Amino acid sequence: MNAVTAPCDLPVVVLGAGPVGLAAAAHLHARGLPFVVLEAGPHAGAAVAGWGHVRVFSPWRWTVDAAARSLLDAAGWAAPDPGSLPTGAELVAQALLPLAAVPALAPHVR
Repeated sequence: MNAVTAPCDLPVVVLGAGPVGLAAAAHLHARGLPFVVLEAGPHAGAAVAGWGHVRVFSPWRWTVDAAARSLLDAAGWAAPDPGSLPTGAELVAQALLPLAAVPALAPHVR
């Protein structure tokens, strides 16, 4: 084993700050594991923003992960109607950007 870094000292690297990547980050935070989220785009949800005009097939109640919702709720998030179907742009603006900005995740999203 490398004397400088043990495996438990290294962060988990999450590729992408989309819905799945930020949900993974929320779960890692909840478990107290070190992590970093790497996003290639200029902001969280950049790939989703590319199809922002498209309405998703799942309502809000199934679109936001429970661990992510916990962080959003703690930050004072006003959850959308759980039965409505968001567009990609709404998903980015109303969930992904606010989630990436919560204090528990923001320092880890690059």
